[in-house]
Amino acid sequence: MLKDKDKTVPLLKIGTDKSIYFNLFTHRLFIQEFVGPFIEKSGESKIQSNIWRISMVGEMLIIPLLAKQFQIRPFLPIYLMVLLIFGAGWFIGIILNLLLVEKSKGKRTIKEFKKEEVKTILKNSTNLRLLEWTQIIFLGGYTVFFLYSILLDDLSSKNGILIFLVGFLTSLMHYSVNPFAQRKAYRILKKQLKEGKYDEQG
Repeated sequence: MLKDKDKTVPLLKIGTDKSIYFNLFTHRLFIQEFVGPFIEKSGESKIQSNIWRISMVGEMLIIPLLAKQFQIRPFLPIYLMVLLIFGAGWFIGIILNLLLVEKSKGKRTIKEFKKEEVKTILKNSTNLRLLEWTQIIFLGGYTVFFLYSILLDDLSSKNGILIFLVGFLTSLMHYSVNPFAQRKAYRILKKQLKEGKYDEQG
């Protein structure tokens, strides 16, 4: 995993292959460039643009199709099966993030940001609420089902696939975007702005 000094989060996309990131260890903004085959000219990486398509197609088409093809045969108590399936989805999300997002990161450019630029970045924080609530709903829904699974004697294949997808999408969102870390970054930026850190560049 990344060390603290490498813990960074994206805050604002500024080009087809560039985004403004924030380093949570140094409390500094920088420009992150992206390279490689997974960067589209439209301005988003393929993994970012397809996350929600995967979830929608999976829920409407893939889940019912796969559910008919196999039955889950529990070899552990159901609640442990639920934990194991979620963990498998979480692990795949980590791997996919490493392969498609982290591997696409190129050069970092440190620059002095102007006050108006920081204000523009902070305006983008309104888009963060949707990501935060999505992750909260996913994790909350999984927690409720996990507790409920203690009472179950069987686990349907459809529910098993849904649990896997929730683990996968939550993990992918956490490691590629991390809305909770983003919220922390925005709080730090607001404090820096209030303290006048960017006044000299404004």
